[in-house]
Formats: sequence, structure tokens, C-alpha cells
Amino acid sequence: MKVKFIWQGQETEVEAEEGHTFLDIALIAKISPPYSCTEGHCGTCEAILDNGERVRTCQTLPRSDFHIIDYDKAQRN
Repeated sequence: MKVKFIWQGQETEVEAEEGHTFLDIALIAKISPPYSCTEGHCGTCEAILDNGERVRTCQTLPRSDFHIIDYDKAQRN
């Protein structure tokens, strides 16, 4: 599957393995998105999915073959 991350004005598309959260995928790809607790409590890792849903990326797994994860849009809201 592919995931495109938008963070700090940069768009990075990566191949991802199943079973990893969006945050794990970003960290494996050496993207440094915002996060803190990694347990879903603090909300630091919130992003907007391509369908408009606001998610905590440390807890959310991909559900399709392609996703866009927009950290910038979540930071603006």
C-alpha cells in the first residue's frame, strides 16, 4: 500500500507494510511528524485523512491501498 504524508509543506509518498500504524509508517520512512505519548492520549499526532476524518496516527491503521495523511491541515484547525 502507499501512504502520502503532508508535513511542514513537504509531501512524501512511501510504500507501507500492513500491520503498522500511520505514525509507525512515517517514522520508518524517516519522516518526523508530531507525536508524544504514542498511546492515543495526548492528541499530538492528530492528522486529517484524505476522507476528511481526523485521526490519531499512533492508533490508526491504513484501511485501503492508498491514503493521504495531512498533518499540516490538522495543525491549522
